[in-house]
Amino acid sequence: MIINVKKIWTLLIVIGLFGCHKSRPALKTTSSNRPGWKTIAMGKYLIDVPNEFNLKLERGIDSQPGLLKGKGFYLAFDYGPYCDTLVMTTQEFIRKGWWKDEAIIRFLNHKQHPNADFRTAEVVNIRPSVKQDSSFAPGCDFIASCNQGNDKFKLPVFIPQEIKDHIVIIDTIQHYYRRMVHPRKGVKGTIGVYMRKENVSPDTLYNGIVIAGEKLNNKQQAIAMEIVASLRPRPKI
Repeated sequence: MIINVKKIWTLLIVIGLFGCHKSRPALKTTSSNRPGWKTIAMGKYLIDVPNEFNLKLERGIDSQPGLLKGKGFYLAFDYGPYCDTLVMTTQEFIRKGWWKDEAIIRFLNHKQHPNADFRTAEVVNIRPSVKQDSSFAPGCDFIASCNQGNDKFKLPVFIPQEIKDHIVIIDTIQHYYRRMVHPRKGVKGTIGVYMRKENVSPDTLYNGIVIAGEKLNNKQQAIAMEIVASLRPRPKI
């Protein structure tokens, strides 16, 4: 039997932080400075919610999922080292480079560029598309100039509608990385926040948290924005 040590340590971390040890409860509710709201401690983090919201833990494998349930809607959360980081920015999507594979298959002349490979093609320049680009790739958002060895070619970039529909704000708070997402006006998209310690090594298992709601009406969106914006690191005792 092969023992996955990393998985075992992850499970121990989750159990330790969200366990039911009587002398030190992992979840604690206290009064908020705002009337009608309360503060809930979730592992290394604190969040403020209206008094009618309650926290419900669910069964997880390598993280602690659950719900913050209010009147008429809820926010789902996940606490652990493998949390979803929500919607990408346009720059992140372009930098990931996943779009190159589809662009090469659909739009590149393979007789002229028989060895084009999305894994090794280097983007050297990218610009917003113009009207003339519609004859090459109708509806594309950007045009990327690429090199692969001595071969040079252009590829269209199509930004997913989900990214276009959302605003992503990335900042830091008390030396923690924070990523807040909300839909553009008139869109029933995702409202959420992802947070983890700043400058964590990719090889380090460190617990982050993501809290998000989807397809909320205008009133629910306003409340959800206030909730996710209140997420902050828990002060050290």
